Order: sequence, then C-alpha cells, then structure tokens
Amino acid sequence: MSSQIDIQLQSAFDALRHGYGEERFPSLRQRVSRLSRLKALLVENEEALCAALSTDFGYRSVDQSSFAEITTTIKSVNYALKNVKFWMQASRRTPDLSLRMSGAKTATQAFPKGVVGIVSPWNFPINLALSPLVSVLAAGNRALIKPSEFTPTSSALLAELIGKYFEKTEVAVVCGEAELAQQFVSLPFDHLIYTGGETVARHIMAAAAVNLVPLTLELGGKSPVIVSQSANLKKAAQRIAFGKYFNAGQICIAPDYLMIAPERLDEFLACLKDAVASMNANADSVDSVTVINDRHRQRLAELVTEATEQGARVVSFGEESGEQPYKLNIVIDAPESTKISCDEIFGPLLLIKTIGSLEAQIAEIRKGGHPLVIYYFGNNESEFNTVAEQTSSGALVKNEVIFQYANDDLPFGGVGRSGMGKYRGLDGFNEFSHTRAIFKSGWLDISGWVTPPYNPQFRMLNKIMRKI
Repeated sequence: MSSQIDIQLQSAFDALRHGYGEERFPSLRQRVSRLSRLKALLVENEEALCAALSTDFGYRSVDQSSFAEITTTIKSVNYALKNVKFWMQASRRTPDLSLRMSGAKTATQAFPKGVVGIVSPWNFPINLALSPLVSVLAAGNRALIKPSEFTPTSSALLAELIGKYFEKTEVAVVCGEAELAQQFVSLPFDHLIYTGGETVARHIMAAAAVNLVPLTLELGGKSPVIVSQSANLKKAAQRIAFGKYFNAGQICIAPDYLMIAPERLDEFLACLKDAVASMNANADSVDSVTVINDRHRQRLAELVTEATEQGARVVSFGEESGEQPYKLNIVIDAPESTKISCDEIFGPLLLIKTIGSLEAQIAEIRKGGHPLVIYYFGNNESEFNTVAEQTSSGALVKNEVIFQYANDDLPFGGVGRSGMGKYRGLDGFNEFSHTRAIFKSGWLDISGWVTPPYNPQFRMLNKIMRKI
C-alpha cells in the first residue's frame, strides 16, 4: 500500500513539475483562464459541495457553507481577476547616482516559484484549500493539494472537480491518511503552505528543511478579546456570540478567551445569553453547525470538566436537542494550569477572565505566544493604540470579529507561534512569487572604473560613493 501511495503522489508531483518546466512564466491570459475555471468550479458545483460538507460534519448549515466556503472564495477569485494584470507588472527601482549617470536601469519582476504544496485543514475544507490556490494561480504557479482526511466526502469531491476543471499539469489533489501527508510534505516543493495546528507544523518544518522548502504556516492560537470599560456590551456580546456560533467556533480566528472587568461580567453574560438566544431562534437549528466528530466533542467536554473540577464557574446558553444543536458553554476564571487556559479551544466554548485594567489585560496577552488576532471592543482610541503598540499579533480588530478575513486587500497570516507568511490579495501574490532583481547596464563602463590597477580617479570615486 505504501509503495502504491508513493507512486501516485510522485506521479502527480512530476506532472506538475513538467508543466512548470514547459511554461515557467504564464501569460496574463493563462492566469485569468485558470482563475476563471476555479470560479466556475465553485459556482457550478455549489450544491454538491455544500451537501458534501454537511455529510462530513454530521450536519452543517447550507447557508453557512455557502457563505464561508463558496462566496468567500469567489470573492478572492474576483479580486485576483481584477488586479493580477497590475500585480504582474515590473516595478521600477532607482539605481545609485553613479549608476544612473552611466545610464543603468533597475527593476524588480515577480516570477512564479514553481510547484506549490497546499496542506488544508478540516474546519473549512473548501475555502482553506482554494483560497490559497487563488494566490498560487495568480502568481503563475502549479499546485498540489492535500486536503484533510477528517472530511473525506468533501476531499474526494474536491479531487474529482479539480480533475475536471484543470489539467493534471496545472492543479492536482491527492487524498489519503497521515502516511500520505508525511510523504507529501517531504516532496521538494518550491513553496509549501500549511493551515492547522502548531504540533503538526513542527513536523512539517522539519520535513521541509531537508529540501530547504520555504513555508507559509497558518497556525491559529488563542485569540484574545479585550472588552474595554468603554465597550457597548450588547454589541460586543452579539459579535462575540457570532464568532462562537459560526461554524460552531471551529475557526482559527474565533474569539478564544475574553477579558473583562469583574463588575461588568454579569451584565455582559446577560447580553451574551440574549445574543445566543436570538441566533438559536429556529427550533430546528437549521442554521447551526455540529462539532466535526466524537473525538473533538470529547476533547471539548474534557476541557469543561477539568476547569469545573479545579474551581471554575461554568454557565451555558442555548439548548442541546435534536440533530443540529447549538449550545455555548462559558468557563469563567479557570486556573492557569487547566487545558482550557493553555490550549486553543476551537469549538463552542468561551473562556472568560475577569481582568479589569488594560495594563493587566495586555500583560495577560503577552504571557502567551503571539496570537493570530487580537479583538478589542471599546471606543477609546488611545486604548486601542496602546494595544497596537504593546502587543504583537497577525491582525488587530476593533469592535468586530472574523470579518477581517473577508477583506481580500488585507493580508491573512500570523506571527511567531501563530504562523509565518501571509496570503490573500497582493500579499498572497507576493508570497508565492520570487521577486527577481533586474539590472541593465548603461552606456558608460562603470566596471572599468573599479578594475585594477587602482588610480587616483578610483580613490576619488570611492570617497564620493560614501556620500551619495
């Protein structure tokens, strides 16, 4: 079995490598064609894709899948189609004065890196496979995608559709378990992007290091929420509830833990209860999403149990009934030693820490690794600027959650333990491009001035160059 997987994987990689060798700098027309076919794949197969996603999750709202997986990805394609012509253009640079006098010209040009590997996760199986692909194709590359084994129906359908809309020398999908994933990340890609957890990322970095493959890592982490004394609690609760309701909180940029002054806690909880009730208004819960599988449900239950046993207060909003339940558990002031305080939650749980002062809240954030995003709720611009200056994160968001990802002109990525590199829009184009320096000599022979034997004119030139 292992050798068969090796052959299939190597064959797919070799076909893409051959395609890159035959066309190392795709024209604008070819890039537009590939992006347009990707858009057609999504538009023409939306119903089938949403059905596959619901099968993999046990139940997943068609409307949520349509928005999060299809619409968001189409937006990225549309943005790339409008701008790729400009991204491809060479950028003029300014030669040093001595070189300008010689008539020399300098520029940079973005060239495709080659074959890019995409390892995508289970929480958004379509968007997090195809959104990076938008950037990869806009930059003129080929791509090999390894989707998650935890969403087998979606992964198999994605492989089938990619095979219909793209040549095997352009884009390919390989499906399989952990063994295939290990072989996949060991291939000599020209770039590799992985979206997932920190533990797996360490293994991927080690595998990629063998071939010196450059990496983009999107790792998530515990994204904090600061609720300022100046915050509108009703609005904050509505948006935080959305962040935990959407995809059942199984989002790398979902609010993970919230910090609020103790005296405002009860009022905030009342607002949060109302917000959850309004989202859960449909008796059949047709708009909800279930936790992906039994293993993750058990993990989340254990987080609550451990925190409760160690003295944390737990309150629950919503109801668990029927096939599509939504219930939000809130854990308040869990000890620092508990797993919920240390591990990324990634589900319909919210950890609240009663911390009042901004200084103490910032100190709490800085105790952990740099998060993927920091959310600030409040109307104090001075406070917001202090958070910006005193913390580090992939993104900083004021009075909203998650919607920074919906902006294709903003880069998406982490910093430190929450990841490296970024994609989407121009930043994604640049991430998967090699920015090549271009130098064209002028009419005057500069090299002759600095060729031995050195004379007084050379020494004069050497002194002048230090001053310009």
